[in-house]
Amino acid sequence: MNRSCLPWMAMVSVAAIASASSGVDARGRAIRQAGSMAASPVRYQQAIFDKVEIQSAVVFRTATNAKGESEKLRLDVYQPAGDNQRNRPAIVWIHGGGFRPGNDRNQKYIVAMATEFAKRGYISVAPDYRVRAQLAETDRMPALTDAVEDCRAALGWVRARAAEYGVTPARIAVGGGSAGGMIAVSLVALENAEAAAARRPTIFALIDLWGSPAQGLMMGDVDRNYPPTVIVHGTADATVPFSQTEALVARLKAAGIEHEVMPIAGAAHTPTDHLDAIIETTASFLYKALKK
Repeated sequence: MNRSCLPWMAMVSVAAIASASSGVDARGRAIRQAGSMAASPVRYQQAIFDKVEIQSAVVFRTATNAKGESEKLRLDVYQPAGDNQRNRPAIVWIHGGGFRPGNDRNQKYIVAMATEFAKRGYISVAPDYRVRAQLAETDRMPALTDAVEDCRAALGWVRARAAEYGVTPARIAVGGGSAGGMIAVSLVALENAEAAAARRPTIFALIDLWGSPAQGLMMGDVDRNYPPTVIVHGTADATVPFSQTEALVARLKAAGIEHEVMPIAGAAHTPTDHLDAIIETTASFLYKALKK
């Protein structure tokens, strides 16, 4: 990950949209309004494992794609090597790519996030989902629907194997970048709205990485059931406009949902030059959510 000097982040113009905002200093470290990191590593907040074991290409679902063909969908599981603790939290990490072929669960920043959080003691799971080579405007909602369905199946796979992997079902978060963020935003809305009737745990947190959806491209609602949410977004994003994060934040505020926004001033889409700070901000937010 890039640890070179980063430009100062102008926070004043965007901080007002978040209930608690964070920025990035000149060394790529997160700045917070209060609190400081512990002197020694704390599980789930800082890395405490040096190595991660990866179980690759596990088939979790077979589905019919847009071509009418049967497609096997696979996922990877990242575990901290040598960890004997049970009852661990998990994160399902959903890749981006505009719902088109070209990216999958091996997307670089998804691998980085999954690895870094496994080093912190989480179980990370990165699934594939159905994509479409041809994606007209009228195909966007069907593509989202397919992807959400697939990622919910991956979530179900994790829950069904919670005992095997030492996961606490009530401590599963969902995160994604770009199209993966859009999928995650809808997935958690549906999951948490249906949790009580389905007698299953809710998602405990959402990590939205530059993927706040456009008006009309979301399944479910942002209501009192929605999970605590951390959003990272470049203010100069021309692919997924920052205004879409502002709209999502307004809905989170209206529903009374705890949230934090990390606006990256002047950054374009997928600002992975700031990945160290993104990981630190996300880890801190999730740590606080776990303690509730």
